[in-house]
Amino acid sequence: MRSSRCCVLYNHPHCVICLLRIFAWLIPLCLLQASVLLTPAHPGALARLRLNKLKAYPGDVLRADLKASSAIERLDIFLAGHRIMFRSTVGLERWSGLVGIDLETKPGEHTLKGTVTLAGGQTVGVEQDFRILPKTFPVQRIRVDEKFVTLDREAERRVAEETKKLQATWKSSSPERLWRGRFILPVASDMTTGFGRRRIVNNQARSPHAGVDLKAGSGTPIRASNGGRVVLAEDLFFSGKTVAVDHGLGLYTYYAHCSRMLVQPGEIVKRGQAIAEVGATGRATGPHLHWACRLNEARVNPLELTKAWMSEEPGAVERRGDSSGRISESFLPLTGDP
Repeated sequence: MRSSRCCVLYNHPHCVICLLRIFAWLIPLCLLQASVLLTPAHPGALARLRLNKLKAYPGDVLRADLKASSAIERLDIFLAGHRIMFRSTVGLERWSGLVGIDLETKPGEHTLKGTVTLAGGQTVGVEQDFRILPKTFPVQRIRVDEKFVTLDREAERRVAEETKKLQATWKSSSPERLWRGRFILPVASDMTTGFGRRRIVNNQARSPHAGVDLKAGSGTPIRASNGGRVVLAEDLFFSGKTVAVDHGLGLYTYYAHCSRMLVQPGEIVKRGQAIAEVGATGRATGPHLHWACRLNEARVNPLELTKAWMSEEPGAVERRGDSSGRISESFLPLTGDP
């Protein structure tokens, strides 16, 4: 009986018209839903670049993560004209690199950008915008021997040569990652002068303090904050006896005003290894360690390297991009392991 009533209902002309209208409305909706389900979340996104945070201050260190739909053959990623060096984290599709925000970066919008060349030769543009927030650094007034403020011709020549040598050093980092995990303080002590302070030396404005000063007595062992290769062990005009360690992928640490240097250029050092002793050589007011960091030529706060997010599992086989952007594979010594 119910079936016959349904047949009578569907045969009614007004009901047939209503049903046709319903189908006419449902069909486009179904097609639209199907198109949404079939459309990828990021249409055409063959490669994506992301930063671990989108707001930062001068001197900060950020992590950049790059993900591609297929193997990457070449990376050309830049910030303010400086190449950012990456390493693979998962196969050849996922890569990571450290990004340094220089001490004197202007506040405002900035962009990390470049190109990714995929297997087969296809090139994809990538970019990530972020904001640098304003930061006010304290002013510090100190007095030193006048010869470190008013330079004679010989001192000017020496400083110019040393500056040129250091600039070349910061451009020639190893393409291998020689460090592992979080960095350690080179001496266990309190900080006496913070990063970024604007210095007035003998009543004259000088360059901002591009590191941190750690209080320690003369002769206290200075330990490598992580694994790397010694690229400098030399007596410099301003920083005195100085050791610089290349940790690879554009990352350096710098240990100044030492009384004695215990390593030579070319040596591979491990995290915690004694590389020098605290002193007061160069332009110093007393025994202490000036600890600084360069990352892709940017002057960054070395304390950023001691943060928890720098910790990670060490690996043995790693693919990396060298300073030209080419990708290769190498077996890395685990020089940074504790």
